[in-house]
Amino acid sequence: MTSPVKIKSNKIQTLACQQGGIRAVRFNVDGEYCLTCGGDKTLKLWNPRKPLLLKTYIGHRYDVKDARGSHDSSNIVSAGSDKCVIIWDVATGQPLRNIQAHLADINCVTFNDNSSVIFSGSLDCSAKAWDCKSRSRDPIQVFCEAKDSVSSIAVASHEITIASLDGKVRRYDLRKGQMFSDDAIEMVNHISLTRDSQCTLISCANGLIKLLDKSTGEVLSEYRGHKSRKYRIECGLAINDSVIISGSEDSNVYCWDLMKGDVVEKIHLPMHRVVHSLSCHPSKNEILTAAEGNVYLWELDSTEEKKGEEEA
Repeated sequence: MTSPVKIKSNKIQTLACQQGGIRAVRFNVDGEYCLTCGGDKTLKLWNPRKPLLLKTYIGHRYDVKDARGSHDSSNIVSAGSDKCVIIWDVATGQPLRNIQAHLADINCVTFNDNSSVIFSGSLDCSAKAWDCKSRSRDPIQVFCEAKDSVSSIAVASHEITIASLDGKVRRYDLRKGQMFSDDAIEMVNHISLTRDSQCTLISCANGLIKLLDKSTGEVLSEYRGHKSRKYRIECGLAINDSVIISGSEDSNVYCWDLMKGDVVEKIHLPMHRVVHSLSCHPSKNEILTAAEGNVYLWELDSTEEKKGEEEA
């Protein structure tokens, strides 16, 4: 019988971002730096452990809602309420390309694995793919099956998974030219993939998180206890995918045992009402959480993991 995971959280740093409300926080590819997307139209690059602001990127006309670093950390892509996708040079802080990408607010943006293609998802019910090297104003592909706002996009190899507020999770196999749709019933606010890309974690607007088998759409497990009714609350996986993480509308960050479904830690942020965005470190037991105008860096101490290391 599998032993339950035991987690203890420890706050490492606080980033007072001074960007108005933080719309999203993202680790870069190796987790050494992070990006914060601001309601004041700015994008900022940080060393979160010092904490040290490294550069501010100015160019969006309205709030920045999402951003990602490229696989070699030389570029950043960002998007927001101005309907634009901007590609930035990390070192100079200058925009390399500004794409008028959608007809409405852009909710999410990400690179593919080798950062040759950008995917954006919008309130206009579409997701689009953009060739990073092309100067064309037209996307190389448009995904228009969603009947409501596209809330989140996850990319793994040749597969694109798109979540929408119409309650669907659509997976596109670009090699086979096929689309597979899973019905989550409720509006889907955010999706994350497990490290092996075999399962999809979805955060629904009814205060429920589900783990789906990617190939069949079967619900493998459900996670409850947090509050998610009015805001787009993000979720993720930490500690080698053994722990589910989610923000909440009740000032907490919730951590569940993946296998048992039990809450194993609840991180309380007393000064904030909603914890909406988070990012899990790609290799360490660390997470970033955003609440109002601040970002917090946490270390998750797994007692079971330490016990295993000592026995080894």
